[in-house]
Amino acid sequence: MLRHALRRLLWTLPTLVGVSLLTFFVLSFVPDPTDDPLLASSLSSAELARLRRERFLDLPRFINLDPRDVRLRALEAARAIADGGDDAAAAADELRRLGGAALPHILPLDALAPEPRTRVALALAPVAARMGLPRAEEAADPAHAVAFWTRFWDDRGIEFRSASVRSGVRRLVRYGSTSRAAELLELDTFALQPVIAALQPPRDAATFAQAQALVDVAAHIAEIDDRIAPGDDLAEARACVTRWKSFWNVYRSDFEVFTGPTRLAATVLETRYGKWALGAVTHRLGVAATGEPVLDELARRAPVTLALVFGAIALAYAVAVPLGALSAASRGRRSDSAVAAAVLTLAVLPTAVAAVAAALLSGGTQSLLLPTCLIALSLIAAPTRQQRAALVAVLTQDFIRAARARGAGTGRAIAVHGLRNAVLPVVTLAVLEPPMALGGAFVVERVFELHGLGELTLLAVQARDVSWLMAISISAAGIAALGVIATDLAYVLIDPRLGPAVLSRRGGS
Repeated sequence: MLRHALRRLLWTLPTLVGVSLLTFFVLSFVPDPTDDPLLASSLSSAELARLRRERFLDLPRFINLDPRDVRLRALEAARAIADGGDDAAAAADELRRLGGAALPHILPLDALAPEPRTRVALALAPVAARMGLPRAEEAADPAHAVAFWTRFWDDRGIEFRSASVRSGVRRLVRYGSTSRAAELLELDTFALQPVIAALQPPRDAATFAQAQALVDVAAHIAEIDDRIAPGDDLAEARACVTRWKSFWNVYRSDFEVFTGPTRLAATVLETRYGKWALGAVTHRLGVAATGEPVLDELARRAPVTLALVFGAIALAYAVAVPLGALSAASRGRRSDSAVAAAVLTLAVLPTAVAAVAAALLSGGTQSLLLPTCLIALSLIAAPTRQQRAALVAVLTQDFIRAARARGAGTGRAIAVHGLRNAVLPVVTLAVLEPPMALGGAFVVERVFELHGLGELTLLAVQARDVSWLMAISISAAGIAALGVIATDLAYVLIDPRLGPAVLSRRGGS
């Protein structure tokens, strides 16, 4: 049976992947906040484009047959600058942003005619200044700009190799000197990929200094003022590292070249789903609307919600099974009708109304006991009626009549012989309860101001926070899969004779 459970557990992995694909597909059709005309009118076109890109709305959903890398972007920008059309200014800004990562793809400028060559060389002047190159002022002089970049590439082009940059990053991490940082600054954005790869959340004073040095380099060459200040603590430093990792997940294609296997991988990774999946795997399920990693928020908030959900289910079923047994034993009598009326009344009572009334009467307690009881009240009806129906059928069986004939009373016949055979449908029903209980948990969390999953889920729905909604969906699917496995185990524990049937039904051997 244990092997069966492990096999079922392994099969949950492809199931979760399928759930993530379906959930992401559905969420991709939900209107994004950036589609709001009021928001669009309050932002410039550049700001709106940046915001949409950071939400991956510029990418296809699942397959990207033509992923754009730094080589393509650099050549397009250089061509637009050389042509000197209306797009030249925007192309110059793009080339400045691409920086050193674009140089191997546009230098030397020999293939261009003299005038276009000069325009492209002048567009690189801000890059020379940012790199801190000697005599960088010549790059802004039309008479010397071309010669400046020709001389630079002849002298320094050999340094624009991935192995050289990785070696420079390792030296910076190990020694942390200003001269080591200057070596990377002179390579500009060409060094950004290994810098981000080496950047890890600090754990102590030594790793704090390493992360600080790497962030300083990244902030300078990316022109983003997001640094680790000397007085920051480890939590603030880790948050800064998380922001840089998120930045790289969005803009990595601007500074990397896709060739061979990387281009094949980019057809999937350079998509909305690919960006989410990569962020989920490498960045603790992504970043929530609060700015914290989704996994950290889940770990902080899930205990409250799970305690409400499973506590309510346990309490509801602890009450429902005896009530169902009582109703079955007294079927057709007033007590049967009274039980039916009571549980149906609880079923139709809105959880929100009951929660508001209870909160007013209790003075807004922060205890989980009262909210758990409120959720349990709405769950009692279904298992009570299921237990009654199953037990009524069992009580007509021959073995029950035989037990009664041997002198067993009604209570003993039900408790010893009946419930064991009638409780299995109730166990099956229990697997279906978590989604209903979760809805009730979100309501009572809001009413009693409990900081569980519901609070952030409502915020995520409003902000269309895909990372959080995907995490909630996959977590719910995982819990449901575990529930199915637990049901199989419960069947065998309640009635060991069902072991072979469970294994054959689930594909076991």
